[in-house]
Amino acid sequence: MPGAEFAVGAEFSGASAAFGGGSFYPPVQYSPIWLVIGVVLIALVVGWIVYVLLLTRRHPEPYEFVGTIPQLTETVRDEYLGRIDDVGRRYNAGAVSFSDAHHELSALVRSFAADAQGVRAQYMTLDDLRHTPHRALAETVERLYPGAFSGTSGGRIDDAIARASELVRSWT
Repeated sequence: MPGAEFAVGAEFSGASAAFGGGSFYPPVQYSPIWLVIGVVLIALVVGWIVYVLLLTRRHPEPYEFVGTIPQLTETVRDEYLGRIDDVGRRYNAGAVSFSDAHHELSALVRSFAADAQGVRAQYMTLDDLRHTPHRALAETVERLYPGAFSGTSGGRIDDAIARASELVRSWT
């Protein structure tokens, strides 16, 4: 058996000799610093591209308000008082439901604030309204919410109409 081992070893050493002289060299290992350098270079190129894109993009033009701020006139006040009274008449005639009447009153006082002073109340939540200087508007809308969202089909809306009318009358 010792001869068999030698034969296998002899074949291997003969094959090694054919590839460069009898000793085997493993593949060359690169230093890990090259990986780090490659990643940093790629990050720099991507960062530069993002930087250039951000610098050269179009910036939106600043918005200039060219209109005038609405002014509260007696005509505006009278128009909204008439519309509020109309909601009451239509409710009493059965043309609108209890909650729909409250929704309409809420929309009317919000629109009134927009027409009277330019307050964009139609787009504000109740919490947004509370953070404006128009406390009476926020309180009126808040008091209209229970009737608007209660699901009640009937009841008196005199208090809601009185609150909405009082807001319109007292708005300065």
